[in-house]
Amino acid sequence: MTFSRIRLPLPGMELGHVNIYVVKCSDGYGLIDVGLAAYEAALTLLRGLKALGIRPSDVTKVYVTHYHADHITLAQFLAEVASPDFHIGEGELRHEASSFEELAKMYAEEYKKHGAPADVAEAFLKIHPMSRYRKAFEDVWKISWRQVSDGEKLDCGLKAVSTPGHTPGHTVYVIEEGVFTGDHVLPRITPNISWYPLPGFNPLKEYLNSLGKIRIDTRGFPAHGEEIANLTTRVDELLKHHHERLEEVLSVLSVPMTTYEVAKKITWDAGPFDQFDVYNKIFAIGEAYSHLMYLEDVGLVEKIDGEVIRWRRVSRRTAV
Repeated sequence: MTFSRIRLPLPGMELGHVNIYVVKCSDGYGLIDVGLAAYEAALTLLRGLKALGIRPSDVTKVYVTHYHADHITLAQFLAEVASPDFHIGEGELRHEASSFEELAKMYAEEYKKHGAPADVAEAFLKIHPMSRYRKAFEDVWKISWRQVSDGEKLDCGLKAVSTPGHTPGHTVYVIEEGVFTGDHVLPRITPNISWYPLPGFNPLKEYLNSLGKIRIDTRGFPAHGEEIANLTTRVDELLKHHHERLEEVLSVLSVPMTTYEVAKKITWDAGPFDQFDVYNKIFAIGEAYSHLMYLEDVGLVEKIDGEVIRWRRVSRRTAV
């Protein structure tokens, strides 16, 4: 096998860990993602590299799958102990907000318009990882990133494949043995596909299209969890889940509802919506919103504009 895995802790996050993959490059070593800006994660990364006989200075490349705290915020730490070139999908930085205040304001205002109580919408300001790791995000914005394009062949035997959905510029990296899938495909849970503050971006439509790009009979090496034995099998499971969710959204939309009301009525694997903490309510609202956007795009629901936005079912003639 031409790569190794270092499992980094995610203190305070439900996922518990993130997988960092180490690949051999022409001039040293590359990392797929870098982890969370936390003491435990930094120490585990250094110890993991040492166990592989790799000095921090041997790391010459970093390939990030997407711009989320658990994948990217340790970048500045690595820049201090090494001098790697940092790579990310070209669609990611182009669409990323320039400040935490800007991003938080967009989310809070949008969620209020979709029926979320003020305390839920404004909790984004306090609990989002970008708030908790704000300084690290500010440092990450200052890094000189090299943007990689869809299908680009890279050093370290990698090929970049653009897979928008989970984020607008999510990118997976293909090697001979399989695919480093980031959060695009996970082995046990469905990645969160939520509304994103980018005009014209339809997250679920993009995600379903992106799944087709890596529906191949090979192994998957995800950012969370263990190896995926066959990507085709797992992709089919994810496609089935989202089509069933789309049908469920249509079925609960018997009368006009807000996105928040739809989220409350959907069945969630983690339990009833009312028992969720605020953090998971925000994820659930975003998921409901992305499915409603998809249904609007295919003409099965329509938006009723007003001070609070509602949705109504238009037709059931076309299968989703």
